[in-house]
Amino acid sequence: MVTLKNDVLEVELNAKGAEIIKIIGQQDHLNYMWKRDPELWANSAPILFPIVGALQNNECRIDGKTYTMTQHGFSRHNEYATHQLSDTCVEFELTPNEDILKQYPYLFDLKVIYTLTDNQLQCHCIVKNTDTKTIYFQIGGHPAFACPFMENESSNDYYLEFSENETVNQKIIDVEHKGMSDITLPFLDNEKRFFVRQQLFDNDAIVLKDVKSKTLSLKSLNHNKSLVFHMEGFNHLGIWAAKHVGGLIAIEPWVGHSDYVGFTGEFKDKEGVVSLNPSEIFECTFKVEINQ
Repeated sequence: MVTLKNDVLEVELNAKGAEIIKIIGQQDHLNYMWKRDPELWANSAPILFPIVGALQNNECRIDGKTYTMTQHGFSRHNEYATHQLSDTCVEFELTPNEDILKQYPYLFDLKVIYTLTDNQLQCHCIVKNTDTKTIYFQIGGHPAFACPFMENESSNDYYLEFSENETVNQKIIDVEHKGMSDITLPFLDNEKRFFVRQQLFDNDAIVLKDVKSKTLSLKSLNHNKSLVFHMEGFNHLGIWAAKHVGGLIAIEPWVGHSDYVGFTGEFKDKEGVVSLNPSEIFECTFKVEINQ
């Protein structure tokens, strides 16, 4: 485990999956991350790479050859190299190993840099193409936060609030066929907030494309504590809660998403895929701001 610490927050990180484990307020001593209950969801915030969501039949095709990869890709199952740069900054780095190359035949360097500044933890992802050919990938975050923040509360008192009014449709996941359907349904109509209700997640995650807002805040009706999620460089947003009443809410910035049901095309033709030429880099960033 790696610890980052300042006068405001203490953060615990795991090199496996370059994952945020805890964000604890130094003032209120609350952990604002999901408690990682193995009965419900044993993770808290893995980095998703080189896919977001699921492949149809866990298979993808690259240059005519079929590869197997499980949901959200191999990043979350791999130990990153750890370079602790200071008390408030660490760099995790993932490069292909023998097992990765069996799943994904591209050479890359993925750096995930966490920096703690005042009441914000920044996650900066940098993908470099170290191959001699164009590489293709998706990337995303999966941070799950405590909702409610405190044990004597109800998640029904919590709401999510965008920084701008949004008019946006929700992409509908086909749970039975483990993929994205072609159906979209209205979600917000010139609105910026909605309450956390379990029925919103009966069909898995809420998936939104190209929201205008740069931040999404998790707030309660009952106090002034809040979590503000900042995102830059992503084209989709997933919002997810496990199938139980309260406990966690995941705010997931994505580049791309699961295969559409029935998709049999090449990996490079997946939704939202990034194409990167040799030596080029791709960057995306999210930040978690805690107001105690």
